Amino acid sequence: MTKEVNKNSNDRKNTSNEKEKEVNNTLSSIESTVDTKLTTGRQIYPFSTVLSNGKEKISMQNFSPFKDNLIAREESYDIPKKTLVAIPCYNEEKTIGSIVLKAKRYADSVVVIDDGSTDKTAQVAEYAGATVMQHGGNRGYGTAIQSCFNYAREIDADVMTILDGDGQHDADQLYGVMKPVIENNVDISIGSRFLDENSNNVPSYRRFGIWVLTRFTNAGSKEAYHKVTDGQSGFRAYSKEAIQKILPKDTQMGVSAEILMQARKQNLMFAEVPISVSYEGDTSTEGAVGHGFGVLVSIFKYMEVEHSLLFFGLPGFILFLLGMFFGVQTYIAYEANGYLTISLTLMTITLLMLGTLSGMTGLILHAVINAGRRV
Repeated sequence: MTKEVNKNSNDRKNTSNEKEKEVNNTLSSIESTVDTKLTTGRQIYPFSTVLSNGKEKISMQNFSPFKDNLIAREESYDIPKKTLVAIPCYNEEKTIGSIVLKAKRYADSVVVIDDGSTDKTAQVAEYAGATVMQHGGNRGYGTAIQSCFNYAREIDADVMTILDGDGQHDADQLYGVMKPVIENNVDISIGSRFLDENSNNVPSYRRFGIWVLTRFTNAGSKEAYHKVTDGQSGFRAYSKEAIQKILPKDTQMGVSAEILMQARKQNLMFAEVPISVSYEGDTSTEGAVGHGFGVLVSIFKYMEVEHSLLFFGLPGFILFLLGMFFGVQTYIAYEANGYLTISLTLMTITLLMLGTLSGMTGLILHAVINAGRRV
């Protein structure tokens, strides 16, 4: 009997030690994210000093009282609106802690959308003071953004600002991004990497890729305030109207372009503000080529549905004109030689058929989509 009691006591002790070790590892992870320092009042203290509260060791039980001290700052922001900072992330335990702590300075609430992380992202974010929503697995960046909008609607936020959880965006610039929305000037404020060229060292391949994707995103913009310089920026603020009207459907990286195209259709006002971005280390979980291709596919899918007549009708009209051109060439060759040229004849038939099919597809889709919207 005594042996059994001792065995149970040892089991509880081992479990307690394992839990304490896990907590300490998590706190160490938070510590490493703030570059070992946080500003508290007018003096800068090492992060470990703030956590330790003198000689008392921080544990799961006494961490909470000191959590608020981590975001104490000389500055304070009196924002007369209900603000939310939403942070989608995947395996960002090394950076999410400091981002949450900084975000709490500017927002009434901070939510972290954990898209199936396999590390301690959710734990670090929760200990730092964020509300954490966890997906059942890695469902994609677009799905995480959908969760951001759903949560903002659920809590009836007046302003939602989204930034990445990988440390690429500077959380200290949150107020600068949300300010145009707070002042009721615009519905969407976009942090652009290209308004202040001196503040960013964007790699040339990224710069070119973003330029191409932004050109596609801006295609069809009639108003100057709907054209942007950085259509792929994930650092954005949204007004209450934008939160209610924008319903992202893309589950991957194309969601950034989809949101702007939806907003443009709703005639929401845009503005851009300069931001700085860090590309130190590997901050991307998806290759640049794959990212770019995925965004283009998403843009085409959106145009296919929202602008079906233009998407199918224009190419169909061009193909039909080319078919007519080759048809004339076929007739001229027949008059000159007395027989049909097989290559020209096949080219004419193919182009005319493709043009007709494309045009009919555009007309049918346009009619079906409009009928569905009227129901």
